[in-house]
Amino acid sequence: MKTAFNFKKLLPWIILVLVIGGLAAWYFIANRVTTAENASYDAKIKEAVTMYNSKEYSTSMGYYYEAADMIPSRVEAFQGILTILIEKGRPDDALSILEKSAQKISNQDQAILYTLVGNAYYKVSNFDKALETFKKGQGVGVGNQDLELIIGKVYLKKGDIDSAAKQLEKNSFEGDNLSESKLLLSYIQSTSDVDSAKSTLGSVSSTEKWKAYYDEFSTVLASLNTDTKFNATKLSRIYINNGNPALAVAMLQPLETEMSEYLEGMYYLGRAYLEMKEYDKALIELDKSVTLGGLEDTILWTKARAYMGKNDLNNAITNYGKAIGYQGKEPSRELVKEYMDVLLENNFTLKADELLQSILKGSKTPYLYIYGLKINYVLSNVEKINYYISLLDASTLDGEDKLEYLYYKAKTLLDQNGDIVQINLVLDSLLEIDRYNPKYYFLLGRLQFEQGNATEASDSLKKALEYDLDYAITEEASKLLSSVD
Repeated sequence: MKTAFNFKKLLPWIILVLVIGGLAAWYFIANRVTTAENASYDAKIKEAVTMYNSKEYSTSMGYYYEAADMIPSRVEAFQGILTILIEKGRPDDALSILEKSAQKISNQDQAILYTLVGNAYYKVSNFDKALETFKKGQGVGVGNQDLELIIGKVYLKKGDIDSAAKQLEKNSFEGDNLSESKLLLSYIQSTSDVDSAKSTLGSVSSTEKWKAYYDEFSTVLASLNTDTKFNATKLSRIYINNGNPALAVAMLQPLETEMSEYLEGMYYLGRAYLEMKEYDKALIELDKSVTLGGLEDTILWTKARAYMGKNDLNNAITNYGKAIGYQGKEPSRELVKEYMDVLLENNFTLKADELLQSILKGSKTPYLYIYGLKINYVLSNVEKINYYISLLDASTLDGEDKLEYLYYKAKTLLDQNGDIVQINLVLDSLLEIDRYNPKYYFLLGRLQFEQGNATEASDSLKKALEYDLDYAITEEASKLLSSVD
């Protein structure tokens, strides 16, 4: 009787166990991925990777989506989808897909994908969005040292130095990440305690990737003396050049009064504010430093960038022009290109031509002839276009200069109804250098359209749009494609 009584007491528990076991078995069977399904998934991923490597992004994306539908718990398809969206400049779409569609993958894989998307925001200096995204990755509850390190770096970029230090002091780093975290922590400590910075830097043996940075900073720390302004300026140069302007502000701002007659210190404080996007503060410090004399071209160039940050185009142009003037007959290519691009992007075409003519008096460099082409295309000056083409024909070119020259030469031949054989030869040269050049496919599509080959033209223009990650010819190609279709 006692045995029967005990059995009756246990019966509900037995039933519960059986129900739970049955549900578990059903869930396992329902979610089990067969060998055949895995093989099919792998085949789709292989196709997607092949298309991705050929820069056929739309086709690649299609294969990735098919794979994700097959096995939503595997990460490869989602990683491919997000990578393409990021390369297309669409991190917001990548984040949306990650949050809505990738919930069945493991927490570890989710952390990896959040790091991938967060890095996209980080690269375009959207540090608020980057931190928000990294925190979501951190919130899935798994250890990921890449994620932990980048969170520390974002805090540092945002100027939250205390939070950065706490993050970088964690014991979760290894290899390159350990070397970088110790280097950054040493940077932070050096703003207030050089001995601690030296100790931290010497606490690990740097990996090969970071050895040059370790050697550089170790040399600087060893060179410091009792001159506070000298030390602050020397350290700030390292901070700024290695992408940590907040540390330069932390170091130099308390010494601002003492720095009033110290040219380099004032300049580096102004530059640090510029990097932090505090443009008004940057201009105050840069104005003080330029009155001291010396480094005029560099300071004026930095001022021009600060005014561009404030969307004050007129003052930016004024300071770019003064910086060019201080550099003499052969100003630096980087400065000229930056200023020229500002002028052309803002429709100051005649001013750009005036600048070009002035510089050409002292420098006969092929990249200037390319700007001559760009300027005269806007001005529709056929004679000048042909003149600069002839100068480039006789020049030795490589890299981007050669690509730009070939593009404009083919375009000029098309515009002027040039010889078809010659046009094709130039296009072939362009393709030989870069088989994924969107400008090549745009011009090829245009040539095919003008020859009456609408289907081929449509295919070429679609490739141009597919490959145009920088949107250099997207507008023109889209207009022509609508006419073709």
